[in-house]
Amino acid sequence: MDKGLGTLYNKLSNLFHPNSATSTTSSSVPSSSSAPEANSLSTFFDRIVPSPGEQRRATSRVVRQISIKANDMSKRENSIKDKHADLLKSPSPLPNESTMSVPGMDDAEFRRRGKEMIDYIADYLKNINDRRVTPEVEPGYLRPMLPKNAPEKSEKWDDIMKDLERTIMPGITHWQHPRFHAYFPAGNSYPSILGDMLSSGLGIVGFSWAASPACTELETIMLDWIGRMMALPVGFLPFDPKRDNKDSDDEEEEEEEEEEELSPESDEESSGDNLHETMSNGHGQKQTRHIGGGVLLGSASECILVAMLAARTKKITSKRQADPLMEDGQILARLVCYTSKLAHSCVEKAGLIAMVRVRQLAVDEHFSLRGKTLEECIRADKEKGLIPFLVSGTVGTTSCCSYDNLEEIGEICQREKLWFHVDGAYAGSAFLCEEHRYIMKGLHYADSFNTNPNKWLLMNFDCSCFWVRDKFALINAMSVDPLYLQHKHAQKAVDYRHWGVALSRRFRSLKLWFTIRSYGIEGLRHYIREHCRLAKVFASLISTDNRFEIIGGVTLGLVCFRLKGSNKLSQKLLLSLNDSGCIHMVPSMVNDIYIIRFAVCAKYATDDDMHVAFRIIQEHANDVLEEYRAQRNGRHSSSNDSLDANTKQNAAITNTEHDTAVSEETGDPEVLPETPVAPTTFSPTKARANTITTMTPHHRVTFEKPVSNLLKDKRSRPMFVRMVSDAKLYYPKRTISQLARQSSLATPRARKRIQSDSGNHATRSSSEKYLSRTVSILETVNSDEGELDDKQ
Repeated sequence: MDKGLGTLYNKLSNLFHPNSATSTTSSSVPSSSSAPEANSLSTFFDRIVPSPGEQRRATSRVVRQISIKANDMSKRENSIKDKHADLLKSPSPLPNESTMSVPGMDDAEFRRRGKEMIDYIADYLKNINDRRVTPEVEPGYLRPMLPKNAPEKSEKWDDIMKDLERTIMPGITHWQHPRFHAYFPAGNSYPSILGDMLSSGLGIVGFSWAASPACTELETIMLDWIGRMMALPVGFLPFDPKRDNKDSDDEEEEEEEEEEELSPESDEESSGDNLHETMSNGHGQKQTRHIGGGVLLGSASECILVAMLAARTKKITSKRQADPLMEDGQILARLVCYTSKLAHSCVEKAGLIAMVRVRQLAVDEHFSLRGKTLEECIRADKEKGLIPFLVSGTVGTTSCCSYDNLEEIGEICQREKLWFHVDGAYAGSAFLCEEHRYIMKGLHYADSFNTNPNKWLLMNFDCSCFWVRDKFALINAMSVDPLYLQHKHAQKAVDYRHWGVALSRRFRSLKLWFTIRSYGIEGLRHYIREHCRLAKVFASLISTDNRFEIIGGVTLGLVCFRLKGSNKLSQKLLLSLNDSGCIHMVPSMVNDIYIIRFAVCAKYATDDDMHVAFRIIQEHANDVLEEYRAQRNGRHSSSNDSLDANTKQNAAITNTEHDTAVSEETGDPEVLPETPVAPTTFSPTKARANTITTMTPHHRVTFEKPVSNLLKDKRSRPMFVRMVSDAKLYYPKRTISQLARQSSLATPRARKRIQSDSGNHATRSSSEKYLSRTVSILETVNSDEGELDDKQ
């Protein structure tokens, strides 16, 4: 048995190791034959299952091989990077490629020119007092100063800057000038400028969260900051204040999931009832869900348009649900919006874009839109089958900074289920100060609100904040979602492309962040309060001169005044002031009264600036009144002289005829007929330009108008001055082309017919409606340089 096993073992050993050496050691057969066989078999099994030592040696060999391969790969990558770096540093030109450098501005020149531009801006703002406030140019001045075609080759930057001073700066109206008191302040500050520069440098287009997450999220945070700074109703804030005190994010995620389960349509239906319930009970009752939010838009005009489009869509949807057979066009043709006649013209323009009627309602003695006026107009329109859908109120009107009664209007909007928008483009910033928050009484009724930080919060243009209570109503009206703009975070993030008209959006929130952090809330409050104080200083100076009167109250930074007497006196005064270039203001019409608006605009305005402005106004008022008195005296004396001349002339003619008859009767040849007295002649003058015309029983006599020495040598007024001082040209609701059309259509007969039909709005054409609104302005203020009205 043992021998058979040994034989088998030898055969197996020889099979795997045929050349293995045999041992020469003499021994017994089993031992001598089994030793080499055991070694061979052990080698075989060692190959199958290596020993621990061999395992370590094999592992080390594998590690060395991997490290060698990794080193080779890293060397190849480094060589590729070096090649790319060499290509970037010194790209080799292609055979047909030119080696000429690309024109423009490289990094080094940009650094140098950028520093120079900062210095230029700082010097401009520092020395702006040395410049004239308004330009002395006529329309089309720039075209002859620039080449007809663009340059073929690049030009030097120094030449461009020289042309800037030669061509562009002479046509600039300097809004930051301390004597600029027109319109409203144009906010500006160094942090805001730097924030805008960084936004331009980043060059992002933040239409969605995925396009730039920081752009979207910082905008939401800034709108929440400003809303809290102004103490806006909680429903407008982008973030729910109830979530601020939560310890975990789980509850927030659960609530967000619940919100996502609700469809936008159900949100729109339920949110309106919840909002009106909340408003009816004041701030005591809170909404079940927070659906408010805000967005940064370009201007207040854009905000009002967006609010109107959202309100229009909401009303059409609700009417279609009530009557499925009614077409959208039928509903649209009956929609009516209401606003004050002192509201900004952008409300009327938004109505033109949205294709809805806009009713401009009368104001009370305080230039405020009241609830009774609104209620009567709504009732009358409903009887005609029209559909009211929006009321646009104003806090701080452009004309005289008056305030609509938000409390009364809001109650009516709640009862009639109308969208209530409040435009606080200028006065809204004053909500930062507690003493001015009485203005916002009734704002809790509003569905949307806007204000412009680029007016009174030291932000440069453009930047307008728009808040809405129901963001889904806004998104439903503005949402278009193509595939190439979708992203995986759309259900969680805010995409502001659904909140406005434009898709492309700038990184506006950067300048808000920079400016608010640089000044702090205290610094911004001090800036607003200082402007309000200076306005009261100027109003007190105006009150010391009994030739002037102040129209409306002086609550913020605007003072409206006029010369007592005819509207033409105030118009002449403003023309003279703007013509001087020392100061700049603009007019307005309030209840057919021509007023001059004086706004405190300069960032660093002082009491001295108010005194200087008052002295300039007094000097020009003296000239205007002196000219007016000279004209009155000349008019009376001219009338008496004309009567005496006519009497003498008639007497001379009578005597001549009598003497001639006597001589003929006597037949004395030496008595010759007396030469008739020639009528008095006057030098020809320009019609209505510099003349006074009086009527006598037998003659139309024209006299040359006496002109004061202070005004007769003045140059002709530039078109810019005439445009901003003339009510016909500046009237905010009419363009120059429309006025030209008016002058050609409004004949005396047409005016009489239009005025007689002023009460019949249904049968009048659009052109007749337009003319009827402009006839009163044209007849109230005559901008021709003719005689002044003698009523005082």
